[in-house]
Parts: sequence; C-alpha cells; structure tokens
Amino acid sequence: MCLSFITAWRLRRQLKRPAPEQFRAFDDAGRVVLLAQSRELSSLLPGIQELADAGIKITLVVEIHHSKEVLPATLPGCQPILRLRTSWWWNRPSRQFLASFDAHDGDVLIDASTTPSLPLLCLAVRSRASFKIGVAKGEENPFHLQILMPDSSGAGHPDGGASPATGTLLDAGGLLKNALFYWKKIGVKENNL
Repeated sequence: MCLSFITAWRLRRQLKRPAPEQFRAFDDAGRVVLLAQSRELSSLLPGIQELADAGIKITLVVEIHHSKEVLPATLPGCQPILRLRTSWWWNRPSRQFLASFDAHDGDVLIDASTTPSLPLLCLAVRSRASFKIGVAKGEENPFHLQILMPDSSGAGHPDGGASPATGTLLDAGGLLKNALFYWKKIGVKENNL
C-alpha cells in the first residue's frame, strides 16, 4: 500500500495506449482467464461449471488477502488455479507470479471481482487476451465489454442489474452469469449479420 500510487500511475500510462480489440466468440474461446477475489469464489462455481461444460479451459486467478485462506485444490475445468498474493509495499503481483500468469494467459479475460483491486487491474492490463470483459471500477478500464454494476438506487430495477425479486445487488456469481450471457448474445448477433 505504501507505494501503490506508483503502480496506479504506471497502469494509467499503460491504459492510455489503445489496446487492439478483437472479438472472440464464446464458441471459439480456447482458454478463459477468470479473475476473482477469494471471498467471492463460492458464488462463481455455477459460472465456472458452465464454462467447463462448454469445453473451455479456465485459468482461475484468485486474489487472497491472508496466507491462511484455504482455496480448493481443484475445480472442474480450472487448470491451473493461481493464488495472487501481493506485497504490502507495492500492492502489485510479484515477478514470479507474473511469469506464471503469462504462461497460462488466455484468449478471453473475465474480471469477476466486484470491488476495486489494484493487483487484479494490473493483471487485466497485462493480459494478452484479445477480448476482455469486466466491470469498470473507476477511471482505469481495460475492458472491451463492460458489465454495469448497479448502485443502491438501481436496486430492484431490471436494467439496474439487481434481482427484481429480492432487490439485492449482484455478487461475483451474478456478474459472471451476466458476462457469459451477454458474451454469448454478442456472438449470436455477429454470426447472424
């Protein structure tokens, strides 16, 4: 946290350079990189299962905040599961982690985190994925397809992203479900043109 302003400054500089966008249809994706936070992992399991059932390989990157957090050893379709733990000093991934991340990068990146995370943003910017999906969390936005997260005023409104029945905001699982839904719909429209 101490020097995280330097990391944020570097990210803003990298984001000023336009990244090439190349749409990748759901059916054409070979590997998806899924970014998540450990506290939200259980809500992502249905979406992970949907990707695995479609035959898509998944690189799961889970940001952990405490060394004692336990992650499952395996999840269906997830090979590998990378544990992201950052240093307090820089608040960014280590060089060893980045080397492992680069070795398992995919065609599509989905950021399923619901709260801002500088380390996950670093990975989203670094990724060589041709199509990136996620929630814009502030000015830094590397995503080609953005899923809007509702604020408290949009709760219960169908276009606000909240569940009309319960009035609750989306969790990471709901965010992933919406991302997969819209990603598939875009692919259908592209094929029908």
